[in-house]
Amino acid sequence: MEHSPGSVVLVDDFVPVIDMSAKDSAGGRAALAKAIGRSCETSGFFTIVGHGVSKDLVDRMHATTDAFFTQPDAEKQKVANVAGVSGFRRFGEVGEDGKPAPGLYEAFAAHVTGDRSDEERAKLGAYPAPWKIANVWPDTPAEFTRTWHEYIAAMTDLSCDIMRLFALALDADEKYFDTKFDEHVSLVLANYYYPQVEAPRPGQLRRGSHTDWGSLTVLYQEDDNGGLQVLQGDEETGAWRDVPAIPGSFVVNIGDMMAFWTGGRWKSTVHRVENPASGNTTSRISIPFFYMPNHDAPIEPILTDATQFEQTTAGEWLANKMRIKVAKTD
Repeated sequence: MEHSPGSVVLVDDFVPVIDMSAKDSAGGRAALAKAIGRSCETSGFFTIVGHGVSKDLVDRMHATTDAFFTQPDAEKQKVANVAGVSGFRRFGEVGEDGKPAPGLYEAFAAHVTGDRSDEERAKLGAYPAPWKIANVWPDTPAEFTRTWHEYIAAMTDLSCDIMRLFALALDADEKYFDTKFDEHVSLVLANYYYPQVEAPRPGQLRRGSHTDWGSLTVLYQEDDNGGLQVLQGDEETGAWRDVPAIPGSFVVNIGDMMAFWTGGRWKSTVHRVENPASGNTTSRISIPFFYMPNHDAPIEPILTDATQFEQTTAGEWLANKMRIKVAKTD
């Protein structure tokens, strides 16, 4: 796909591809903010190129993550999580018949706060929260932990800049969000979708439909190996739109918190991961970085009369989301 610096290319007139290479000029930032704001008001999704993240780092992140997931189960189980968050997990989706299905993907997760001391993590909110749990790092591959730390740092820098463009798009001071993310509790998650050598059950997907909960997600999709779909319209009459895996790009979307933060003007959109086409038995890796504010950052809409909404904090918002999810599955 060819594009000039600062250009915007529409995919299905719904998910734009935005070139960020002009982000360091005043005029370029204004144009980028306008394009991003327009996308957040429609689909809440856009793809970025020209973002400045090293291809070498992205390649190393993919390679070391793939090496982790493709090693023997005994090695992965050494870092299986015991608290439902950090470390290794295996998932399954339930088909339309309502019966448990074999796992369609595995995951490994780590929080930016997970390497802090027990005492420091205990202060991150007076409620159970995943960012208060210690990270569990594997011994193999040997470069895994170092590479993940490098990737987290790069995603933090990129996400900070995107949030500044969000602020400009919302007609706020460019650094409006800075103090709300200077002690962020973000999460990086790697998903490994198995090669589908057997046909899935009716209604069984690699990843079912959902919205993200936080403020901003930056997603790496394995080059030329898509599957991500975004819902245009409602779940009954809407259409699923493919989001291509463009080499060298990241997919960015906002979550429920950001939709609330804008008083509903910006959209947190339902998305899913579709099964590969029949005969395609390749695996797939995706790595979302969930950029989440400081646990005690005040959250209230900035595009509407805040008196219509109850002010909360980022930590309370996310903890409540988790409580609702647990209640629905009980």
